[in-house]
Amino acid sequence: MENLLVVFLSLISVIYFCGKIYIFLWHKTIKNKNFIPTGFGFILPLVPITLASLNIGVWKGFILDFWIIFTAGAIYVIDDLRGLAPWVRILIAFLFGGLLFLSVIPLNNYVTLVILLLVILFGMISIVLTNVINFYDGADLNIASLIFLTGIILVYFTDTNSLIFENIGWVLITFSIGFGAINRVSSTLYFGDAGCFVIALLFLYFLSHYTFAFSKVPEELISILALPFFDVFYVMLIRVYYKHDVLSRNYLHLYQRISIQFGGFFHILPQAINVLVILFFSDLIDLYGINEMWEIIILCSLITPIFYLLCRFFFVEKSYFFGDGKI
Repeated sequence: MENLLVVFLSLISVIYFCGKIYIFLWHKTIKNKNFIPTGFGFILPLVPITLASLNIGVWKGFILDFWIIFTAGAIYVIDDLRGLAPWVRILIAFLFGGLLFLSVIPLNNYVTLVILLLVILFGMISIVLTNVINFYDGADLNIASLIFLTGIILVYFTDTNSLIFENIGWVLITFSIGFGAINRVSSTLYFGDAGCFVIALLFLYFLSHYTFAFSKVPEELISILALPFFDVFYVMLIRVYYKHDVLSRNYLHLYQRISIQFGGFFHILPQAINVLVILFFSDLIDLYGINEMWEIIILCSLITPIFYLLCRFFFVEKSYFFGDGKI
């Protein structure tokens, strides 16, 4: 137990100092001081890759998957440095989503046409996940809290026979704490588009394993994405209704409005509360023998919209409840 604590604290320290080095190199390379260091999250897959290189056996059978995720993030970091055209970002997300899916599924079990259709499907899912998670980068500790909650669920709910997912959970927890120690200070370091792409691919990785490799990935992970998905859907409705350029930056998301209104770290609470409420009711429903995946989906569909609208009603300015503040 003591050795595990030492490893845990050591990883947090390494990630923290990597963040500081990243900031230093960023400012040395990019002279514009108003350009906040971003894209740090692309190095996350290097943690399991490094552990595998140290002969920590549990990672070895999955190392190709993490190299794919790392390569995807490393390419996508160009968007953080210079910006990419929307169609290029979409193409990268699509291609690597399909490639990661192919690395997970047993190809011999499916005919070519089915594989092609599934590659297209997972490429499209990758695009959606990337954009949803990307909207959650920016505010202090916002994306860090999402990653931390994901890690907690993987550690707590993973079956004892699926050690790889529990270990990914520990990696996410340590990375979120190390990154969060820097990100807590406003405008210091962002996870970035590349980092959000890495997290999106990790969720796609979990989905691929759950659906086609029949691994015991916790269904509770769905609760992590419930609020971000509904928030993005709600804000897109506002932007379409008010005829905004949907590709332009906006500050209409729940966490952004709460952060502007109250400051501090109050904006990270709705995500955590929503997850806890869903998991609480899921635990109650377990008594009735409903399939766990469906119970989580149903609870997310019922609880999240109500909770989200209550948060907007009580904690967001009235002109932003369903509007852009200009009325």
